[in-house]
Amino acid sequence: MLLLLTAGVALPWAAHAHAPLTTTVQFDREIVRILDNHCVMCHVEKGPAFPLVTYEQTYAARWKIRQDALDRHMAPWAAVSGYGDFINSNALTQREIDFLVSWSESFGPRNNGEVYTGIAAAAAAPKVIQAHTDFDQWALGNPDAKLAVPESNQHATIDPKLTTDRWLRGLEYKPGDRRVVHAVSFSIQETGQWLGTWTPWYGFVSLPQGLAYKVPARSHIVADIQSSGGPSQGTLGLYFADQPSQRVVTSVTLAATTRLDADTNILALEPQIRPGLQSIEVAARAQDGTTRVLLFARDIPTAWPTPYVFRQPVALRKGTELTVIEHGSSAADGSMPVTFSTYQGAALASEAPPPTKPTVAAPTQHFKLTGTVKSVDAVDGRLVVQHGTIPGFMGAMTMSYAVGKNEDLSRVKAGDTIQSDVVVSGSDNQLENIKVTGKSAD
Repeated sequence: MLLLLTAGVALPWAAHAHAPLTTTVQFDREIVRILDNHCVMCHVEKGPAFPLVTYEQTYAARWKIRQDALDRHMAPWAAVSGYGDFINSNALTQREIDFLVSWSESFGPRNNGEVYTGIAAAAAAPKVIQAHTDFDQWALGNPDAKLAVPESNQHATIDPKLTTDRWLRGLEYKPGDRRVVHAVSFSIQETGQWLGTWTPWYGFVSLPQGLAYKVPARSHIVADIQSSGGPSQGTLGLYFADQPSQRVVTSVTLAATTRLDADTNILALEPQIRPGLQSIEVAARAQDGTTRVLLFARDIPTAWPTPYVFRQPVALRKGTELTVIEHGSSAADGSMPVTFSTYQGAALASEAPPPTKPTVAAPTQHFKLTGTVKSVDAVDGRLVVQHGTIPGFMGAMTMSYAVGKNEDLSRVKAGDTIQSDVVVSGSDNQLENIKVTGKSAD
């Protein structure tokens, strides 16, 4: 039997117009904050990666950003969430990933829902918001000593010219050419003591209060540089403690399984990455059999070696077994060295938490709202408002808003018309200065 399909034959399914994707995520608000906190340390002019500073640059790369965020390839951070709490984490949160995906798939709203067209802006263009970071700022304050790091793309030796033993509580590094430097590991040449590793997103080392590295007189600091190009000079800032360290801070390199011969506190660890590595696990097994995973990292980018600095020192009892398990390395013996920064004895109670990487506060913005109250929740301090277009913020819609703590909702009822300020900070917004301009018919 021959079946002929003609233009007059009805198809067994209905055709539907493609529904437009919409989002309230905006470059000038949520996206620029993500760029400030995770991206522009590398994605800048004269940086190691393509710039993501302006709206236009970010809009053009939005599909790559989306895919890298979903694949968790960027920002570079290999530690799996839930195994260890690291202060230098550069991982995107799930909320940040959702923001990036929603923004990319909704054609990249800039501020009030308009998309980039490549056409010259009108005379009354809104204020231009860009991502930014301050490479000249010292996160730990002005250093006690600033030392020039000789030009090199592999190893450099720095002489701090110490005539007496000193105690080092922190250090900070600023590369001369950010385009080629991916990581720099610092150690004391004469003792082998690992001091810490610089990465673009966490450019300093700061020990908890009461702890410091001993730097012997006439010793030298070695910088091992991970570079993707030519040599680069740099500046190393040193921060000295006024008092000797309350515990001896040492570094030790372990592989496979090692039993601790004393109570030990781990400040940081750094695997020595080798080609082919798929994942690595560092675990601590107590004498009662309980096991704690200190680090589980996978898909580790070899171009971005990084330390894992614990937010608070990890205290382990004498007799605990430290085990390093790796998968996929090309090492013949199947073991990967991991360097630990530790001190022995009872854990010190720190009076203040260690510093975190500087973040850029989102600018607070004010917009004008006019609308009709649909419902009032005085207990939780919220209003559902049907409003028209809020210039520079969003289009007309019905939306639930939190209200400022000084607002009196007892004088607002459903059906009232109001005018208010919408105060936006980061991803949060609330209504302030609420004025009832018309009472409900009830």
